[in-house]
Parts: sequence; structure tokens; C-alpha cells
Amino acid sequence: MDKHAQPPNAQSVSVHAQWLDLMTQTSSEAKAILSTVATRNAKRFAEIFFETLLSDPKARGVITQEMIDQRLQATMESWILRILTTWDPSKIEDLVAQQHQLGVMHGRMAIRIELVLQGARMIKRSVSQAIMNTGPADLLRIDAAATATGLIDLAVEIISTQYANEQDQANKTGESYRTFASTMNATLERERQHSALLEWENQFLKSMMVARPETRIAPLSQSSFGLWLRHKAPTIFTSMPEMIKVISSVDRIDRQLIPQCHSEIVAHGDQVELRRLSSLVINELKEVSYLTDSLFESLGGMESGRDALTQLLNRRFLPTILTREINLTRLSRKPFATLLIDIDDFMSINEKLGRDAGDRVLQRMASIVTNCLRSGDFVFRHGGTAFMAIVVEVTPDQAMKIAEKIRQAARNEAIILADLKQQKVTVSIAVAPFDGHPDYQRLIDRAEHVLGKVHELGPDQCLLDAGSHTGSN
Repeated sequence: MDKHAQPPNAQSVSVHAQWLDLMTQTSSEAKAILSTVATRNAKRFAEIFFETLLSDPKARGVITQEMIDQRLQATMESWILRILTTWDPSKIEDLVAQQHQLGVMHGRMAIRIELVLQGARMIKRSVSQAIMNTGPADLLRIDAAATATGLIDLAVEIISTQYANEQDQANKTGESYRTFASTMNATLERERQHSALLEWENQFLKSMMVARPETRIAPLSQSSFGLWLRHKAPTIFTSMPEMIKVISSVDRIDRQLIPQCHSEIVAHGDQVELRRLSSLVINELKEVSYLTDSLFESLGGMESGRDALTQLLNRRFLPTILTREINLTRLSRKPFATLLIDIDDFMSINEKLGRDAGDRVLQRMASIVTNCLRSGDFVFRHGGTAFMAIVVEVTPDQAMKIAEKIRQAARNEAIILADLKQQKVTVSIAVAPFDGHPDYQRLIDRAEHVLGKVHELGPDQCLLDAGSHTGSN
């Protein structure tokens, strides 16, 4: 059973009893009719289910025809056959557990449960019609149709309950993350974003001073501040009107003022006009800075939701952030990737030098990873010796370069321990780019799978998921 599914409870026990009643009360002849119809028509029943889902525009954003053709169609056919052709009472427990897993998966994928219910209703109607088309309507066929309806209803009941549990947990975790994010070290984060804005402003002014036709001014939205604004700020400053104003100002700079600057540079290069445009951009930047300050002033100073040792994000926030990044990628078509970073031979450090030395290595490695990332990226303590980073708006090759940067930084660092001795460490890194699948757990599993392959290569290696590219040092 999926490790995220809820343990058996009163509801699952009750469903188990109802499932058994349906099995025992259905005649062997009716079972044979239902099994035959399901076996012959499982492919068509599955197609009907996905036709129902894809009729909804929001579902089309989560599930594509390619995903259906590659794996979901076969999965649904298998589900229909298990539900409608399994008559061994000893298999009920497995059937119930499978429905719990499906509820968890649908919850992670955020497929609206009403669409699942609608699809199930269409399957029930199609199964009943197929049964009645096998011959004259008699008690056996009516019994088979009623059993099919009951079995599908029981399965969907379990899926719906588990889905609700998963969504409730996701909402609680999301709210917990928002609480954490809104109570971070506001002063430190504000200074970091001020520095990012100042860095972009300096680059902009240098470009305007050069003012050649080939000069290209980088958009503010692609700066370190822009990445932070798009990926992190919305989780911190939820539903705050200043956020909308900041986004509007950045958009005005990128879509109106910078193109005007480019046009003037190419067409005339008039210094008076360039100074006027520069002043407009600087004034807009001041507004961005002022509004950003206003946002941070609303925050407190309590530190919560962090790993106690490394001060990185707690991994319980990983589903919240991954779900949001998946949705952002679906809308913007800008890819992201996960990096799973593991300290090589960490156990020997603990055994030879003591736990304090091991803790120091973990703390320093957390800093190394963080320093190699950008403002819009995320990094989590993922386990005993591992860290997971989410690097946003990167291609697989760019993600691999970031991983190599981390690997080289770790290799070049001499970590100072409490007794002033130096400890050299290396890391193994798995790179798993987002592949379009809406279930965040699949991406985590891929990263962990690739990390296992990295360890087979030996220490101090990077490996890109074979589904994209592969590489090592």
C-alpha cells in the first residue's frame, strides 16, 4: 500500500463488508456475465472515462492525450478488470488498498473529484448497457448490472474519501508553509531582494550608458528578483494587494519601458530621450522597492518550519512547493528540475570524527548548496545526509550545470570543524527534470531512483535522469 495512504479505519472495514456482501449475493451466472462483458469491453470503458475527463478544459491542463496513450489507458483498463472480474473474497483487502492508493494519486494530481465521479457514472452506464446488449433483459443480467454498479460505487467511495483526506492534508501543509514563509527572517530576506534589485538597476544603467544598437537589456522578470517574485513571493504574501502592484510594475518595465529603450537606442540614440526613459525605469524600480518593503513590514520574525540543524526548509513543505511549481510550469511552459544531493561516505565521518563533526558538515553543506542557488530556487533537508533543491525555469542542461556547480563547490570546500581540523567532502547529485506528469511524488521517486544509479558510479558524480539526458563529471 502507498506510504501516503491512510491506514484502514472504520470506513474501510465497512466497505470491506459491503464488498463481501456483493460477492456472496451475486450468482455465479451473473458473475460470469459481468466478467465476460468487462473483459471484452475494458478498453472501450476506459476510453469513455478519459473522454469524460478531457471534456473539461481544466482536466486537459492536467492530463494530456499523450499521457493517456502511454500509460493511463492501460492503467484504467486494469482497474476496470480488477473491479469487475475479481470474485475471490481473500482479494478484497488488496482491492480496498488499491482504491486508497488511487485516491492518494488523484489527490496529488489535483484532478477534480467531481470529474472522477462523472467518469465513473459514465462507466457504470456503459457497463449496464453492454450487459443488456448480451441478450434479453432477465434477472441474471439485471443482477450483473446491479453488481457492477455496486462494485464501482464502492471503489469510488474509497477513492473519494482518500482524495478528501489527501486534499485536506495538502491544505493544512500549504497553510503551514504560508505561516512559516510569512514569519521568516524578514530583515534578511528583504535585504537580499534589495540587493537583487540594485544589481539589476546597475546592469540596466550600464546598458543605457553603452547605448549601442546591439545592446540588449535583460528583463527584470528574469533577474534574481524576478525569479523570487514569481516563485517564492506568492507563497509568502498570499492575497496581498501590494503583490499585484509589484507584479504590474515589473511587467510595465519589461513590456513597455525596456522595449522603448531598445527602440530609441536602435533608431536615434538621443541622449536626452535615453535619460528620460532611464528616469522612468528608475522611478518604477523605486516603486517596486517601496512596495516590497511594505510587504516585508507585514511579516513577523518567528522562525518555524525549518530543519533545526541546517535551517533549511522542512521536507514536509516539499509537496506544497512541487505542486505549485508543476502548476506554474503548466501555465508558463517554463521547465524546472529537482536536484537530490547526498553527502558521500557521511557515515565514516560520523564514526571517525563524532556526531558534532557530522553536524558541522551538514550545516556547511546546507550553506554551500544554498549559495549555489538563486533567489527563486528552493532547498530542503531531505533526509539524514541528503538535500533536495528545486531549481526553477531551467532546461535539463542548465539544471545539470547547477548540479555541477554544487558538486565542484563541495569538492573545493575545506570544512572547518570544532577542533579547527579541516574535513574535505564530496557529494553525489541526481538531476530529475520535470517531465510533465502532474503527480509530484513521481518526480521525487525519479530523483531517488537516479540517486541510486549515481551511487553505483562512485562518489563525486552528477547524473541526469536518462529520460532527458545523462552525464557525469
